Amino acid sequence: MRAFRNFDKRFRWLQTLIQERNIAPITLEIMETYANLRRSMRRPHGDGLIGDIDTVIAATCLRHGLTVVSTDTHFQRVPQLNALIVNLSGNAAAR
Repeated sequence: MRAFRNFDKRFRWLQTLIQERNIAPITLEIMETYANLRRSMRRPHGDGLIGDIDTVIAATCLRHGLTVVSTDTHFQRVPQLNALIVNLSGNAAAR
Protein backbone atom coordinates (compact mmCIF):
# COMPACT_ATOMS: atom_id res chain seq x y z
CA MET A 1 0.00 0.00 0.00
CA ARG A 2 2.91 2.34 0.73
CA ALA A 3 3.95 2.16 -2.93
CA PHE A 4 0.82 4.04 -4.00
CA ARG A 5 1.07 7.81 -4.22
CA ASN A 6 -2.22 8.20 -2.32
CA PHE A 7 -1.02 6.05 0.59
CA ASP A 8 -2.52 8.32 3.28
CA LYS A 9 -6.02 8.08 1.79
CA ARG A 10 -5.76 4.31 1.34
CA PHE A 11 -4.42 3.84 4.84
CA ARG A 12 -7.29 5.87 6.37
CA TRP A 13 -9.75 3.77 4.33
CA LEU A 14 -8.16 0.57 5.68
CA GLN A 15 -8.32 1.86 9.26
CA THR A 16 -12.01 2.70 8.84
CA LEU A 17 -12.71 -0.69 7.27
CA ILE A 18 -11.06 -2.52 10.16
CA GLN A 19 -12.86 -0.44 12.79
CA GLU A 20 -16.28 -0.98 11.20
CA ARG A 21 -15.98 -4.75 10.70
CA ASN A 22 -16.17 -7.68 13.02
CA ILE A 23 -12.85 -9.34 12.31
CA ALA A 24 -12.48 -12.95 13.40
CA PRO A 25 -9.61 -13.43 15.87
CA ILE A 26 -7.02 -16.12 15.24
CA THR A 27 -7.81 -18.79 17.81
CA LEU A 28 -6.09 -21.98 18.88
CA GLU A 29 -8.72 -23.93 16.91
CA ILE A 30 -7.89 -21.96 13.75
CA MET A 31 -4.19 -22.61 14.24
CA GLU A 32 -4.87 -26.33 14.72
CA THR A 33 -6.83 -26.30 11.45
CA TYR A 34 -3.93 -24.39 9.86
CA ALA A 35 -1.45 -27.06 10.99
CA ASN A 36 -3.68 -29.88 9.75
CA LEU A 37 -4.10 -28.14 6.37
CA ARG A 38 -0.34 -27.65 5.97
CA ARG A 39 0.25 -31.33 6.68
CA SER A 40 -2.55 -32.58 4.41
CA MET A 41 -1.54 -30.33 1.50
CA ARG A 42 2.14 -31.30 1.43
CA ARG A 43 3.16 -33.56 -1.40
CA PRO A 44 2.71 -36.51 -1.80
CA HIS A 45 -0.47 -36.29 0.30
CA GLY A 46 -1.89 -33.20 -1.37
CA ASP A 47 -1.53 -30.92 -4.38
CA GLY A 48 1.11 -28.74 -2.75
CA LEU A 49 1.22 -25.97 -0.19
CA ILE A 50 -0.18 -22.49 -0.57
CA GLY A 51 1.19 -19.39 1.19
CA ASP A 52 1.16 -19.16 4.97
CA ILE A 53 -1.25 -16.23 5.15
CA ASP A 54 -3.58 -17.84 2.61
CA THR A 55 -3.54 -21.00 4.72
CA VAL A 56 -4.56 -18.94 7.78
CA ILE A 57 -7.37 -17.40 5.73
CA ALA A 58 -8.49 -20.86 4.58
CA ALA A 59 -8.33 -22.26 8.12
CA THR A 60 -10.38 -19.33 9.43
CA CYS A 61 -13.02 -19.87 6.76
CA LEU A 62 -13.17 -23.59 7.47
CA ARG A 63 -13.61 -23.03 11.22
CA HIS A 64 -16.36 -20.45 10.68
CA GLY A 65 -18.11 -22.13 7.75
CA LEU A 66 -17.29 -19.26 5.40
CA THR A 67 -16.55 -19.10 1.68
CA VAL A 68 -13.30 -17.62 0.39
CA VAL A 69 -13.88 -15.17 -2.46
CA SER A 70 -10.61 -14.60 -4.30
CA THR A 71 -8.89 -14.24 -7.64
CA ASP A 72 -6.29 -16.82 -6.53
CA THR A 73 -7.09 -20.25 -7.91
CA HIS A 74 -4.79 -21.98 -5.41
CA PHE A 75 -7.61 -21.82 -2.82
CA GLN A 76 -9.27 -24.57 -4.88
CA ARG A 77 -6.53 -26.93 -3.67
CA VAL A 78 -7.58 -26.61 -0.03
CA PRO A 79 -9.54 -29.72 1.03
CA GLN A 80 -13.18 -29.08 1.98
CA LEU A 81 -12.86 -25.29 1.52
CA ASN A 82 -15.70 -23.46 -0.21
CA ALA A 83 -13.90 -21.17 -2.64
CA LEU A 84 -15.44 -18.80 -5.13
CA ILE A 85 -12.77 -17.84 -7.65
CA VAL A 86 -13.44 -14.53 -9.35
CA ASN A 87 -12.05 -13.96 -12.82
CA LEU A 88 -11.43 -10.25 -13.23
CA SER A 89 -11.17 -10.53 -17.01
CA GLY A 90 -14.96 -10.45 -17.22
CA ASN A 91 -15.61 -14.17 -17.61
CA ALA A 92 -17.89 -16.10 -15.27
CA ALA A 93 -16.62 -17.03 -11.80
CA ALA A 94 -15.53 -20.62 -11.15
CA ARG A 95 -16.19 -22.79 -8.09
